Amino acid sequence: MSQNNWRLLPQPAEKTVRQLTSQLNIAQLTATIVAQKGYTTPEAAFAYLQPSIDQLHDPMQLHDLDKALERLMTAAFEGEKIVIYGDYDLDGVTSTAVMMEALQVLGADVTAYIPNRFQDGYGPNLAAYQRLIADGAQVIVTVDNGVSGHEAVAYAMSQGVDVIITDHHEMGPTLPDAYAIVHPRHPEGDYPFTDLSGVGVAFKLVQALLTDGEPVQDKSELPTEMLDLVALGEIADMVSLTDENRTLVSWGLKQMAESPRPGIAALLKSAGQLPEQPIISETVGFKLAPRLNAVGRLGDAQLALDLLLTQSSDDATALATQVEAINAQRQEIVEEVFGAAKQLALSDAHANDQVLVVAGDDWHQGILGIVASRLVELIHKPVIVLSLVDGTYKGSGRTYGDFDLYALMGQYRDLYDTFGGHANALGLGISPANLAILRERLSSLPALVIPEKQVAVNMMLPVNQLAPTLYDALKLMEPFGTDNPEPVFGFQTPKIEKAMTMGATQQHVKLTLANQIEAVGFNHPDWTRIVQQPAGVSFAATLGLNYFRGQAKLQLLLADVALPEPVENTAHKQFFAQVYKFIYAHQDLNFGQNLDKIAKQLQLSPKDLNIMIQVFIELGFVRIVDGYVKIIPNAPQKSLTTSVTYQKFLANR
Repeated sequence: MSQNNWRLLPQPAEKTVRQLTSQLNIAQLTATIVAQKGYTTPEAAFAYLQPSIDQLHDPMQLHDLDKALERLMTAAFEGEKIVIYGDYDLDGVTSTAVMMEALQVLGADVTAYIPNRFQDGYGPNLAAYQRLIADGAQVIVTVDNGVSGHEAVAYAMSQGVDVIITDHHEMGPTLPDAYAIVHPRHPEGDYPFTDLSGVGVAFKLVQALLTDGEPVQDKSELPTEMLDLVALGEIADMVSLTDENRTLVSWGLKQMAESPRPGIAALLKSAGQLPEQPIISETVGFKLAPRLNAVGRLGDAQLALDLLLTQSSDDATALATQVEAINAQRQEIVEEVFGAAKQLALSDAHANDQVLVVAGDDWHQGILGIVASRLVELIHKPVIVLSLVDGTYKGSGRTYGDFDLYALMGQYRDLYDTFGGHANALGLGISPANLAILRERLSSLPALVIPEKQVAVNMMLPVNQLAPTLYDALKLMEPFGTDNPEPVFGFQTPKIEKAMTMGATQQHVKLTLANQIEAVGFNHPDWTRIVQQPAGVSFAATLGLNYFRGQAKLQLLLADVALPEPVENTAHKQFFAQVYKFIYAHQDLNFGQNLDKIAKQLQLSPKDLNIMIQVFIELGFVRIVDGYVKIIPNAPQKSLTTSVTYQKFLANR
């Protein structure tokens, strides 16, 4: 763990900063970071800082939106039975809620169906469609799903039931034969912004429904009362917070703060949100979204939909209490499954995996995506976590850095029962026999280029410059998220008065700096070495506020930690260099058959030699082919300290 993966962003020209500061009346720090984000003129910076109606696109530009609009208007006014077919994650639940509220405004006969993760799976389910049609559905509108539902959609259309798909997920080589497909990246469309989430697409259709497809000239013409739902879904789905998403989410957060619907108000209270705390993207990401997503992870997401749609404060309080209990249960299950998955991930059996695939027989299917994300942070490579359910392995994948995991795994569609997702995350179902084939194919891949995750640092900052006014200067750039990251500041060897671990398994760290400002880092057991050696530690962190007993204190949230290299590590590095040189010169030697002899020649134990080779594999320096250790040409330079295996090696010395 060093500063090798820190990327100090270029500092903008002083003239640019002065111009932004004076013309926009903003702090120099704000102007500097706004310019670093690429908004270097007062006009561009103002548009970024003050999202406006001008940034919203005409929904009629979306592919097939005209057809969807006409069909839904007819269905609403003629009393046809409309079913909204949603999804069990928060983007899907909010999409359903938005569409329900809009069609109810039009007086439509509309009901919602949220598929059950365990019974229906993701996307259009044939058996579910059959039940819905048998119950009288005449129009089915999918939200946050649909583009992979060929069989169910074909059945519905054959029964005279029109299916309108609204989706944002990656599209396969063919699309369902639906009545209409509204998708911002449809190959026959030309919508100017391609990164709407499911609820973003649903809202654009709703916008057209409630304005008769006419362009809006004023914010008051929009159904702004639904933008709180849009903000929830878009932040939870981690779509790009640029372009019109920035406007929708920014306005939605203000809606949440100024006039929260009963369900959101009740959930904020049960999550411990204080009246004086601002409602920002972090509020959604860390308080609201995990709780609402927990419902669909462990059971029936209808509870989350009921909470968001209720107009009764008493009902909202009761429903929020149920959600809180489910979330607590979800946290316990995550820790249990993560512990088991981590043991597998760090075992010798998976040391050579370029894409880690771990599977369990009784892991709770609903939390596998969370476990995959935690493992990615631990081992710095793409991860797929699977659990055996009714004879089939089902699970979730999460990528590392900018690597496109969906594109890689999409090459093996012939092996899957189900498959869907996007570049950063995916879901799949696969038989045990095909899982063995998948592992074999992945193990024979040539070396993947998975770049080390970089930490972009806006500027280095002395601790004595930390003050609450800095947070105020940064808050103007909310909402933060994908493509609009929180500013990160580097702190070079600050004086640390106290270092301690926290959490049930001591997986969190808390540092107290000389000025009593605290810096905290969550779910990074590899950082806990700070407690034994706080002197000489550097770190990168974002700025936030911690509320305690009515007081708001500035707090740092650790983004990366650079530990000083222990003196004894110098000798270890010499041994690693010696082993690497030996491998380079003996790529025709079978290490698998001669490990003991090679270790003796290098004056190492076979165990230490094996660990060193594992470190080189993890860092992408070498690969093993039939027992031969081969150097990977032009491998990017990385510090040994970035290897989890190396850290374990040091810890056991």
